[in-house]
Amino acid sequence: MLGRSATNRYFKKLKITNWTISTLVIFTNIYFLPFSFVIIKSTGGAFGYVLLILPISLSINLLLITAGMTFKTKFKNSVGLLIVNGLGFLQNNIKL
Repeated sequence: MLGRSATNRYFKKLKITNWTISTLVIFTNIYFLPFSFVIIKSTGGAFGYVLLILPISLSINLLLITAGMTFKTKFKNSVGLLIVNGLGFLQNNIKL
């Protein structure tokens, strides 16, 4: 069983990791959010092929919700949000 100080260190590391990954997800969306608006505004380009990228871009934009939830005090130690944001961040980097 972990002692009180070990548990506090675990939650502190979890909080810092969660905030770091959430911040990286938000910075990644700085690129993808305007990209999504440009795709919607241009109606998919000349032949509409760019509309195939829109579901991928919008799925990346949905990660802003989970990244924003991480900064609330209720969810700051959430392992589930850490996993979702971490996998989403890896997915973003693979697509870039």
